[in-house]
Amino acid sequence: MSPSGPSGIVFNIQRHSIHDGPGIRTILFLKGCPLSCLWCSNPESQLFTRELSFNPAKCIGCRACAGVCPTGAIRGGDDSGGGGSGSGDSDSNAPLRFERGLCVSCGACAGICYAGARSMEGREMSAEEAVEEVCRDEPFFRRSGGGLTLGGGEPLAQPEFAAAVLRGFKARGFSTAIETAGHVPWENFLQVIPHADYFLFDIKHTDPDKHKRFTGEDTRLIQENLEKLVRAHSHIIARTPVIPGFNDSGAELSAIADRAAALGLKEIDFLPYHGYGSGKYDLLGRPYPMKTLGMELPGTAQISARLEELKTTIEARGLKVQIGG
Repeated sequence: MSPSGPSGIVFNIQRHSIHDGPGIRTILFLKGCPLSCLWCSNPESQLFTRELSFNPAKCIGCRACAGVCPTGAIRGGDDSGGGGSGSGDSDSNAPLRFERGLCVSCGACAGICYAGARSMEGREMSAEEAVEEVCRDEPFFRRSGGGLTLGGGEPLAQPEFAAAVLRGFKARGFSTAIETAGHVPWENFLQVIPHADYFLFDIKHTDPDKHKRFTGEDTRLIQENLEKLVRAHSHIIARTPVIPGFNDSGAELSAIADRAAALGLKEIDFLPYHGYGSGKYDLLGRPYPMKTLGMELPGTAQISARLEELKTTIEARGLKVQIGG
């Protein structure tokens, strides 16, 4: 594989995972997703471009960022500063203001912020670079039978890059898996099927209207792709994020299990809702959508307990059930 091959946007590499395929796995998270799930715990995964994250709690007020910002998005308390000048008559003790609407995510401020208050979400990598980075964990893969899992975002929204990474990694002799919500053209699946040992496929809801209200898209394309994938691949695990107000009722979860069983799937993972990613929205200058629902959100333990009550009933459909992960 040459460095001139496909490249993609990656926003995170998570090592030593045991819930995203067999053995110990490294997850390569690809940036960008065609869905807009209200509960998304990785808002930095949603856009297909790099973006700036700002944590004011880490800011030490050195004002170096204002000196390199080309658009004046970072300003002093008297609205001066920025524009690349880094000087002027502004009060050096006045707090800096960040006008995100002026930010073009050039990364200049992140590059100079040694306190880590400003950072860029997403970096471009070649497929070769990605394979080499993941293969740093080769000893763990060999001992555990693990390997690479592509996550996101939606990794199949970058099909050429995803296929090249999977192909390069599989050539090293390790297992490959891909997590997908399925809302991409079928042609994207065709590019990765020969190189993926496992698919972890989301079944979020069976009702197309409710699915659209909570994710921005209905279930038609997702269902069509899952039906095709079942005919084309033999190792598919259903995954369902269990979300309050969306699909956490016994009837809804049973309908999802019925759907998985009817397709001949043998395993389903239920992932209880958690709000751990809510703080990331503040860092990106966005509201957390789940708060707009105006409902009391149960904790992960409450949802897990409800799933344990349903587990026996769902297993009666011939499905192996895993809760959490």
